Amino acid sequence: MFVERHGDRAGAEQEIRRRITTSGAITFAEFMEIALYHPDGYYSNRGRIGAGGDYFTSPVAHPAFGALVCVQLESMWRILGYPDTFWVFEAGAGEGVLARDIVSYACSQFPRLSEVLRYVAIDRTTHSESSRLGDGFEWVSSIGLPVGGVVGCVLSNELLDAMPVNRFEVVSSGLREVYVDLDTDGSFAERLGELSTAEISDRISSVSRLLPEGFRGEVNTGLSSWVADVAASLERGFVMTIDYGYEREDLYSDERNRGTLQTYYRHTEGGSPYQRVGRQDMTAHVDFTALIEAGRESGLRPVFLTTQGEFLNSVGYGRIEEALASRSELASATRRSNARAMRRLIEPGGLGKFRVLVQEKDSGIGRASELVPGDEALSDLGAPMATDLHLPAGQVSVVGL
Repeated sequence: MFVERHGDRAGAEQEIRRRITTSGAITFAEFMEIALYHPDGYYSNRGRIGAGGDYFTSPVAHPAFGALVCVQLESMWRILGYPDTFWVFEAGAGEGVLARDIVSYACSQFPRLSEVLRYVAIDRTTHSESSRLGDGFEWVSSIGLPVGGVVGCVLSNELLDAMPVNRFEVVSSGLREVYVDLDTDGSFAERLGELSTAEISDRISSVSRLLPEGFRGEVNTGLSSWVADVAASLERGFVMTIDYGYEREDLYSDERNRGTLQTYYRHTEGGSPYQRVGRQDMTAHVDFTALIEAGRESGLRPVFLTTQGEFLNSVGYGRIEEALASRSELASATRRSNARAMRRLIEPGGLGKFRVLVQEKDSGIGRASELVPGDEALSDLGAPMATDLHLPAGQVSVVGL
């Protein structure tokens, strides 16, 4: 039993209660969808990211993240034969910090790319504060990708972990799904019932080991349709997905036998998903095996899957670190604070543990090594400085792993 202690309930919670009262218990995926994406839900509120919010992401840790993603985009442009228009669609762009940093770095470092770059930031809701981020990219409010014929890259950073998930539990008779109901005293309660979709059992049946009784986990049943939508929008190019998660055998392991669902409120774990409904974040780790499988079915070929730390090092992290150290005109305290924040991006036990998956469609690439930036791209990388859009190094702490 899970009791909401607050007297006033957000509109998202009221909608959940209305649906349960009207139609009975709902799947956890429906509960999570409303809690996060209702007009009065969590992601409709401002100020979620940063020191005053509930969590932070790599882009707000330091602009070197966006700079290094930009270096990879420049290599993708090269692989595609330097098309006259190079599109980047960032799905789930949030408040636009990554968009701003990529476009800014392209202008300063890769002027030729900057001339042809068309950057579109896509999110379910656009934010009024986006106007202070600068020019160079467009905002589109959309759930999916309302485009076709894209030559370029579809990019996402910590998007898929926020997609609604169905939860399951292994019982003696097989798999059961976790539903959300109301108890007699009006508190939220979990009920086990028949699977709402065969996709849950299909996903779990491919795990090589037999999951023990009592094992709990999550399945993102919306993943395949999202990938199909992305693949359909892309004529030629790449899909870059950055998120936390595992390949399937590691995701459904003894270490995670109670699932990976987490809640966050003001930079700490929020506890039960049934409290502060609509006012706290909810995430679940990404099944990268499912993402690769869905991509293959939709015509996307995996190029590489690696950690964020390995990825950033491969596209010039060391060069930017050297450039920062050489900036003698900066105060030593400024150099040190920027260096500390940058290192957070590659720490193996923190942000560096995130996964980076690149898939391609009709790009002409033969090997993953072809995407590694050449000496020309890496020869004179500048070091971007943290701004008021980024967290001070001392305020960075990792959640979600």
